[in-house]
Amino acid sequence: MSAIWTTAVLVALLFPGIFFFIGVATYERFSREVIRSGAVSEIALATLVSLLIHIALLTLLGAFGFRLSAFVAPLADYDYVSHAEMVRRVISKLLPVALYLVISTACGIGLGVLVAIGIVTGPFRFLVKHKWAYDLIDRDRRRGITTVYVMTTTMEDSKVLMYRGRLHEFLLQEDGKLSYVILKDCARYYMNFGDNELSTGPQLDIFREATAQRRVWDYLMIDGGNIANILFDPSAQTIKATDEGTKALEAAVRARRELLERMQARAKPYANTPSAGGKRGPAKLNP
Repeated sequence: MSAIWTTAVLVALLFPGIFFFIGVATYERFSREVIRSGAVSEIALATLVSLLIHIALLTLLGAFGFRLSAFVAPLADYDYVSHAEMVRRVISKLLPVALYLVISTACGIGLGVLVAIGIVTGPFRFLVKHKWAYDLIDRDRRRGITTVYVMTTTMEDSKVLMYRGRLHEFLLQEDGKLSYVILKDCARYYMNFGDNELSTGPQLDIFREATAQRRVWDYLMIDGGNIANILFDPSAQTIKATDEGTKALEAAVRARRELLERMQARAKPYANTPSAGGKRGPAKLNP
């Protein structure tokens, strides 16, 4: 039984480190895949994180008069007290221990989220292997647009099939290669390798036959095995007109027109009023 209790205590003390990885993966899934490198290293990192959190919390509690030795001492007399008394002592310690584990676990999750944020935004980018991927992730979180030009492995008569679209999602393999990439607002075209200048043909919208009302999704998934090369362009290549944008523009124009009409209606009585010199003249409206 002592071995079982010892194992349970060790697992409970490792909760902050275990949930540290959960916190990292909660904010950004790529971060967890990059940080983890094996079971042994994960256990070592979880132990280190747990140790640091426990030291910080116990130091903070010690500043308010808490002493760990005094808290644990009543449980050390299990050979000299009755079982009923020992059960009473253990039960009296359960609530504060549970609260401490909840707080330390929350600290582990929070620390993991902070590390993931630091990786995505830049300060902790040195911890990861594939740093370039986080430029794309950070831009997407800032609601930026990344245009992607994909050169596929499909080739015929010196012409290579290519796609252009807005980056929606991508997945990296452990070696840094793309497992797949998903594009929106896609167009296809060809690059002619028979031409010395590598000319490209016209870009044809893949979903040009579907109206905005009928289109629910417009995802194009390209498998990593079909990608010969890929270009990520952080500049917005095109601006698409949508029904929502058109309605918002029409509403803004209508509100502006109504405002001008009300201003002109209020100015008419002043235009018909005689001036101080007895002459009537048109009222001047400031633009």
